Amino acid sequence: MHEAPTPSSLHVQDLVRQAFGWSESDDIESALQLQAALHEHKQWNPSMREKTLHKLKDQLLKAPKIVVIGAAVRAEKLRSYDEKTVFVASDGAVGALDDYTNLACVVSDLDGANYLDDAAAHGQIIVVHAHGDNMAHWQEKIVKWSRFVTPPSLVLSHQVNQTIPGMYNFGGFTDGDRAVCFILSLGVEVDKIELVGFNVERVGQWSGVTNPEKKMQKLQWMGRILSELGFGHFLNK
Repeated sequence: MHEAPTPSSLHVQDLVRQAFGWSESDDIESALQLQAALHEHKQWNPSMREKTLHKLKDQLLKAPKIVVIGAAVRAEKLRSYDEKTVFVASDGAVGALDDYTNLACVVSDLDGANYLDDAAAHGQIIVVHAHGDNMAHWQEKIVKWSRFVTPPSLVLSHQVNQTIPGMYNFGGFTDGDRAVCFILSLGVEVDKIELVGFNVERVGQWSGVTNPEKKMQKLQWMGRILSELGFGHFLNK
């Protein structure tokens, strides 16, 4: 279904866990529980998620330009793109869009506050990421979103060194760099991808509630990953 992520974008996940003192076992537990919770779900079972991923891959491969939206983006910047541009938003940065007409999906570990809920309520595609520190987030969201009249379509991702059926490790760490890893994993050409709102020197206004000091550390990892992938020239603009 998708191309193998770059080895560096996977290896960095182990480095990040070591740097922050996080346990892979917690990441595994969260991913397995999310997998089990949706296994027989009417809208989000493995078959439905696979159809969503196929649809998303087809859209992104056909798009002439894909703009990945980071948390430091200015809303007016997004209005400068033409109607052929396809957007992929990282978590709460989806709130910078005036509407969802050209939105392909949101890549999120589910701390994007009300902006994410609004996109979900409008039936958008959410690439939901499971890790050891967000189990309460995804448990709350799947209950809430299930009740929407037009619930979102989902794709599931994880960050562990084992195969989990119905979920994918696209590589990366933060929502922003993972969004880029996700797009690349679908086989999209690098020169079709543009990044806006990716700043490693300040916390973006579209970020969720966070510990500023830890967030800055995470942004440094994001910058490292994006630079290794060849997107460093988009940072801090």
